Order: sequence, then structure tokens, then C-alpha cells
Amino acid sequence: IFSKMGDMNLSELLQQAEQLSSHMASGGELPRVDRSLQQILHTGQQLWQRTTTVQPGVAADQNAAILLGSRGLDLPHIAHSLQALSTARTLQPLEPLADTDIQAFLRNERENAIITAIEDAKRRTSEQVDTLYWKQQQAEWEQTKQDLLSAFTHSSSDLLNITVQPQESVVNVTRSGQGSSLNAQETAYVAVVRNYNQEVLQGGIRPNLAESLTSAARGMGDQSVADLWTLVQCLSEMPVSVGGDAAEARASPRVQTALVKQARSHLEQSYVAHMRQLVYSRLERAQLGGVPGLVPLIRAYLEVVLPAHVLQSLEDGQAGGTPVWPLIFFCMRAGGAKAACQAAAENSSPAVVEIVAALEQLEKSDSGRLPPDTEKKLRLSYKRSVKSFTDSFKRAVYCILSRSEPHEDHTDIISTTDDYMWLKLSQVDCEAESSANQQDTLSLMQLQTLLFETYGESHFNAWQQPILYASVLLLTGQFEAGIEFLSRVEILRCHAVHIALALHEMNLLALPAQVNAPMLSREANDPEGVRRLNLTRLILLYTRKFETTDPCEALHYCFFLRSLKGKNGESVFSGCISELVLQSKEFDALLGRLEPDGCRTPGIIDRFKVDVSEVTEMVAKDSERKGLYEDAIKLFELAQNHEKVLELLNKLLGQIVHQSDGGSGSNRSRVVELATAIAMRFKTHGHSASPNSAASLFLLLDLATFFSLYHGEKFADALEVLKKLRIVALSREEVELRVASVSTLGSDTRAVLPHILLAAMTITFKLYRSGQPQAPQSPGGGMLNSSQSGSGGARNGLQEQARAIVTFAGMIPMRLHTDVNARLVQLEALIN
Repeated sequence: IFSKMGDMNLSELLQQAEQLSSHMASGGELPRVDRSLQQILHTGQQLWQRTTTVQPGVAADQNAAILLGSRGLDLPHIAHSLQALSTARTLQPLEPLADTDIQAFLRNERENAIITAIEDAKRRTSEQVDTLYWKQQQAEWEQTKQDLLSAFTHSSSDLLNITVQPQESVVNVTRSGQGSSLNAQETAYVAVVRNYNQEVLQGGIRPNLAESLTSAARGMGDQSVADLWTLVQCLSEMPVSVGGDAAEARASPRVQTALVKQARSHLEQSYVAHMRQLVYSRLERAQLGGVPGLVPLIRAYLEVVLPAHVLQSLEDGQAGGTPVWPLIFFCMRAGGAKAACQAAAENSSPAVVEIVAALEQLEKSDSGRLPPDTEKKLRLSYKRSVKSFTDSFKRAVYCILSRSEPHEDHTDIISTTDDYMWLKLSQVDCEAESSANQQDTLSLMQLQTLLFETYGESHFNAWQQPILYASVLLLTGQFEAGIEFLSRVEILRCHAVHIALALHEMNLLALPAQVNAPMLSREANDPEGVRRLNLTRLILLYTRKFETTDPCEALHYCFFLRSLKGKNGESVFSGCISELVLQSKEFDALLGRLEPDGCRTPGIIDRFKVDVSEVTEMVAKDSERKGLYEDAIKLFELAQNHEKVLELLNKLLGQIVHQSDGGSGSNRSRVVELATAIAMRFKTHGHSASPNSAASLFLLLDLATFFSLYHGEKFADALEVLKKLRIVALSREEVELRVASVSTLGSDTRAVLPHILLAAMTITFKLYRSGQPQAPQSPGGGMLNSSQSGSGGARNGLQEQARAIVTFAGMIPMRLHTDVNARLVQLEALIN
């Protein structure tokens, strides 16, 4: 158009414009719009402004498209895809249909059923995933807790910073250049444990382990520890025997009564010692006099401790110049019911006469409690009048003898934890049901729950007074909880372990059925208040500190687990020995060793009268499971399991026999030396393994010789060894025979065959390149004559040998790696 306009003159343009104007004028149906220049300018400005307001968004889209396009993204296509996506979170409901459309209705119901099934499967899958996830998290956390707890026991530093002087070991065992990890307290305990085990092994009368350990504790210079052991000894001397399951036995009224009686006896004896110490420290004020006995001691004690303002609230006068109710109360507190009767006999008050008569009945009672009628009478007297009296000692005496108001603490006269424990133990009714009215009776289980769960560690400030809190638990028969708490205090852990051993030997410790249970646990059918202590876990955590430096001492502790069984019926003691041996690596000292002549030298475990072969084989299996094959081989041989010895030895040789010898101490040289020593013993003294396993061992040892020569570049000697082994075909006549014999080789030998083929072909190539003559074989296997054994004959023989090796490699019933095949063909091509 513009090119045509260039050829027109002004007149022609004017003519065309007039024609266009006439055409526009002829269209009468269209309205004409006449605008001035000002209107046209205004309209143009409006159109321009409207265009500029849209332009930034368009420019931004264009810039975004260019940017994303440089990264390989199509922005218009992505925008279209996003618009097509549904924002619904679940499957959309189907479109409504008319009621008369039967086919559509059935299709809709079918699709609804499918959608419902998909939603249900999705929900169940999500729930299962959540359940499995949290189970895995819980299992990992439990394992982490056990690892942390085990790691804490590795610390051998004593918080008391006690410097242990060098001393001889308890037993004469060869150490691995390390000193003992036992401190002075632990060493004293070890001596007692060792002597006790020796007495048990000799079959004589068992000594009292609690008494022996108490004597050792008294020599440690810690009075609180000595007092704790005095309590343990007292509790272990119950006059009743506990048989069967300890948890069930301790729930019986007979055992609970004996336990409470022993606990009260300990508290009473301790209080007598306390009174005597206080009186002797204040003799001038006490006015003890020279008459021996409990009553004069209590009179002197009251002179010291009884405040003057308390005398005004006391009732019923005196007895021998001493207020009668404090005298009776403290006689009872010191375990002197008979002394209380004698001291208060001169007082004729009705209440005193009633109590004296009750004390006389109590003294004659074998069960340690008053007859029911007497208790009922005293309880009635207490409720009628005594309860409202101001004499605290009188009210306490009535409450104790009648077992009234067991939940009253009598804080005005009970000021110490020992006094509180004696008061509660005096009011415990062992024959009452734990579900009885708690306002009327106090059973032992209720007292246990009160002290352990209601009050707990925070009430007793246990971490500041650990021995006091442990004593409270022990006094109420909660042995397991007390021991578990002490074991968490590092400086008291050794005492906790030995308290557990002493109670376990008396069958007073409740143990869980599973050895992998938590340290403190409960089982479904356990009585209320009963908990079980995992003695196995406690001993293993304790011995882990010194099992590597003092394995024999650790073994003595594991001996206490000899009667326990694992979940599969295996001996826990044997399992502990296995773990101990693997940790300490003292195989010879603990399990014994095998001499070159085949005789076994006894080890430490022979002293414990266990099946040494069974234990040794268990250790060997654990070593094999952990990948310690060399140790497992030695242990299986020690256990006389020769078949397993050859199985592991052949497996090891099959993995390393083709490697180069790294010198003395290398993995290959170590395994070959072990295999050679075992092969010599088996050849000299015989074995019980199968002939095929033995043949594989000797063949692998011959292959070790072959590869040693090969890596030492003694190719001619290596080739001679290979010819004698008759494994690889070195001539055409041998191919079929050697291929047929491959199936008779053991799996460990067949695994080495690719390396043998490569070594044989490499030897052939090296000899061919070096021009070193070899004596070629005749078809019958003999040597050719000298005229045929020149240099040319030798090279031809090597060429034939290379072809035979490649042919043999292609015919054997094994799938060789492509690299092996390629290398064999390459070397054969270079030779031929």
C-alpha cells in the first residue's frame, strides 16, 4: 500500500478521499458523529490512560514468563493447570440425579460405594501409619534410655574422690596390663562374695551372707551405711521361711507379721542405743544411778528430754517418781512391754491398771498382738474418754494397743522418722484386707502405698537423705523399691547391689519373669504394693564398671543368677558369662585354652560347676553373631564342635586366601596361621568333622600357598602347585575332567575359582612374555622328551594352556563376572 502511495500525486489522493467521503455519505442507516479536535484529543487521552493502567500487570506477567522460561518452565501452561485444579479437600459428591433415572441412580450408588471404600482405606492406612510410627518412636526411646543408663555405669570415677592404694587382686588372674577398677568398699564386698560362693560350691552349710556383708560394711568407717546393713541383717533373720514366689509369699499374713515384728524390733533396739548414748552424754542431769536395766535408763532419759511445761498436761500421777504415761510409752518404744508392767504396777489408776493388764497379755501372745476382745475393749475406752484427754502419751498408748485411729500421726510426741515408722508399724494389722475401711484399720499394703506413692521421694527429701528414704522402704517390706532407689545414687550403688544379693539368697526378693524387664516393674497378678526388681539388670550394670579389668570378680557376681532362666529357657548365668568373656577378651583365663597336644587347660568357670562345653559354645555363637569369627573358631574348637570350626574357617579362608600377604600380623597371615595350626591338630589328633569339610580346609591351605607364590612372582613354582591341585584345566585333554570335578568342590573353594583362573592366566602370560621355558605336558599328562622341550615347544605349550583355561572357564557351571571373562579373553588373545 505504501509503495503505491509513493507513485500517486496530490490530486489523485484528493480524488480518492472525495470518493471515500461520498461512500460514507451514501450510507444513510449509520449515524454520523461529528467531533471537534478538542473532543478527539480528550478521547485519545482517556484511551491512553486506560491502556497505561493495565500495562504494569501485563509487563509483570511478561517478565515472569521470561524469567521462568529461562528455567524451562512454561508459565501460561502452569497457570492453565492451576486453574484446572480442584480446591476440594475430599472427593466431591456426585451430581444430583432425577429419581426416575434408574441407570444413573445405580451408577451413582456404585461410585458412592467406591468412594466410601477409598475413604475408609485412607483412614485406616493413616491410623496404622500413626500407630506404627509411635510404636517405633517408643521402642527407640526405650532403647535410648537403656543405652543412657548403661553409659552412666561406665564411669569409674568415685564421687567421693577416694584414692585407692595399690593392692593385690582378690583372685590370682592374669590381667591385660590394666589395674583394678574396684575401690576400697567394692573390694571389701568382693572378698565376702568370693568366700560365700566358695562355700556354696563346696556344698557345705551356707554362711549368712547378710551377716558377713554387715561385718564388712562396719569396717568401712561410714556409720549410716553400717546402720543400713544392721537393718538388712535384722530383716533377713525372720523366723519364718519364704518359699516359692517371693511376691506371693510376702503377701501372706504370716510373712507380713514376721516382717513387721522384725522391723519394729530393729527400731526398738536402735532407740535403746539412742537413749543410752544421750543419757551417758548428760549424766549429771540424767541422774542414772547404778541400777542396771531398761526402766532406770528410761527414767534417766525422761529427766533429760521431758520438758517442764509438758508435766502440767500429764494425767494419772506417777510411778516411782516418774510420770506414768511417758514411762509406759517409752518402755513400749524401747520394746520393753514387760518392763512397762513392772514400772507401772504401783500406780492404781483405772486406766493404768487396764493398760498394764493389756501389756501382760501382749507379752504372753505368740502373734505379737492382743486378743480381739481386749483390743475392742481398749478401743471402746479410747473413744469414750481417752480420746478427749490432754495427755498425749496416754492417747498414744491406747491408740497403739487398740490400733485405733491409725492415720493419726501424734505429732506432739512423734518427732522423728524412726518414731513415725515405729508408730505406724505398731498399728499395722497384717490380717486386715487392703480394701477395708481405711479409717478403722491400717494394712501393710496401705502403709506401703502411703509411703512410696503418696509421700514419695520429694516428701522425704530422698536425694539429700538417700539412706533414710531407703530405710523407710526397707522397714515396710518394699525391698525392691529401696534397692532400686539406692542403685540410682552412684556412691551407694555397690551397697544396693549387695543388699539385693543378701535378700535374694534368703528368697525375700521378688524378681520378674522376663530378664529384659525394667529395673522396677509390676506384673498383672501381683498383690497391691508389690514390685519386682530385675536383679540381672542390676548386677550387669554394676559389673560393667570392672568387667574388663576384673573379670573373675564379675563372674562371682553373675554366679548369683545361676537359678534364673531366660525367655527361651536358657541359663542367665551362661548368658552373663558369654557377655563377660566377650567384653573382657579373657578367653584363656575364663574358659580355658587348648594346648598344642589337644588337651584343654581348665579356666575359671570350671570352679563354678557349670557345663563348660555348653557355656563355651554359647560364647562362640555370640562371637559368631557379632562377626568375631576368629574368636568363634577358637571357642568352637574349645567346645569340641569341629564341624563348626571348619565351616567358619573355610568361610574365612575363602574370603582372604586370594589376597596378597601383608606381612606378619595382617588379616591374611593371621587367618592362615590359625588354619594351619588347626589343620595340624586335626591331622595329628583326629576330629569329628565331615571328610568334605576337612578336604576343603586342606585344599584352601594349598591354595593359600599357591597365591603366596603367585603374589611373590614365583610363577613357575606357583604353576607347579596349581598342576598338583588339579582344579583348573591346563591342557585340552583335562578340560572335561576338570569341569566335571568343579561340582565336587565346596562352596568356599568355588568362590575362589575366578581368582584362580585369573592368576593361572596371568602366570601363563607372564611366562610367555618372559620366554621362561617350562616343561610342557604330553597329552597323557607326562613330560615330553628333551627334543620337544625347546623354547618353541614351551611357547606352544603356554599357548595351548591359555586356550585350555579359557575353554575351561566357559564350560564350568558357574556365572563368572564379565570383568573376569574379559580379562581372560584379553590375556589369551595377547598370548595367541
